[in-house]
Amino acid sequence: MDAQRLLDTFLELVTIDSPSGHEAGVADYCTHILRDELGCTVTVDDAGELMGSDTGNLCAVFGGSSADSPEIILTAHMDSVMPCLGIKPQISDGVIRSDGSTVLGSDDKVGIAAILEALRCLKEEGGDHAQVCVVLTIQEEVGCCGAKAFEFTRSQEGVPCYVLDMDGTPGAAVTAAPFHYQLRATFTGRPAHAGVEPEKGISAIEAASQAIVLMRQRGCLGRIGEDETANIGTIEGGTADNVVPAECRLVGECRAFEREAVETIVDSMQACLQEAADAYGARLEVDWDNEFSGFSLDDTSPAVELFSRAVTSLGLTPTFQTSTGCSDANVFFESGPEPLVLATGMTDFHSTSESLKVADLETMTRIVLALAREAVRS
Repeated sequence: MDAQRLLDTFLELVTIDSPSGHEAGVADYCTHILRDELGCTVTVDDAGELMGSDTGNLCAVFGGSSADSPEIILTAHMDSVMPCLGIKPQISDGVIRSDGSTVLGSDDKVGIAAILEALRCLKEEGGDHAQVCVVLTIQEEVGCCGAKAFEFTRSQEGVPCYVLDMDGTPGAAVTAAPFHYQLRATFTGRPAHAGVEPEKGISAIEAASQAIVLMRQRGCLGRIGEDETANIGTIEGGTADNVVPAECRLVGECRAFEREAVETIVDSMQACLQEAADAYGARLEVDWDNEFSGFSLDDTSPAVELFSRAVTSLGLTPTFQTSTGCSDANVFFESGPEPLVLATGMTDFHSTSESLKVADLETMTRIVLALAREAVRS
């Protein structure tokens, strides 16, 4: 591994502006390395046109050391959360940060940099290694939109898939993530002058508020169980202080690791919404969106077993955990591959305090390289 080249690649990547919907600069940078330098077959799908980005998902295939080499999939996303324009990375005492006015962008450019350097090492060092399919997605930060539009081949069902997109020390991995439903509800009441004839109105805000109270009373809001949560994130309605509000909109969500559990929460929240609307005589419109499906891998999963061998081969101890967050892995699980989300060393991501240790960037790259080599030893 060329540590300086790896660091330079990461620093170059984070200085390329790539808010969600504007990932073309990163895609062009990666295409140059993957196709022109490494000889990969590179394609870009039509997800950009579908999702409103200036590029699609990038897919590159790096051939194995032999015709019958097994395959692994490595993925990361190209977009960053705002504020991510004009990032100025700085290094002090082995830690990379921004200048404090932006995020650093290690989410998820540490993943991209590690993949690129690992493939460079495979080409330069030779030896036995797996075929590597690289998938770099768009618009992950706004709902994994790129992943939802990406199509794996039928032959990639069950293939170990490593999503390089988690905080924490490299060597850790997430083996399970929740089912996630999003709620959008609109209460429609009847407007009236609040100072002259308020009794003629039906307050949509009151009805919506009562629904939230019922959810709390009946245990379907907040932390419901150890791995089950629900939340109302926004409430909006009304037009003026002297008008009984005729409309109120709620947006919320619920999560659980088991499908039956999350559907029970959905049913309970729905019942509270309807009961409150009926009590006030308001009309209710509700839209539930199954935003993400959950996934769970056990110790016998090929993805888990390969990761354990790769990390152990480096003298590290693999650790496994569950996460209540969602990522491209939730989407990919439905598409066929076996996704494992890997910790990359990013810290305080999604904030201007975000940081990354240079040592963690190097360790993450060694893990990726070990995955490709260990895959042929199974």
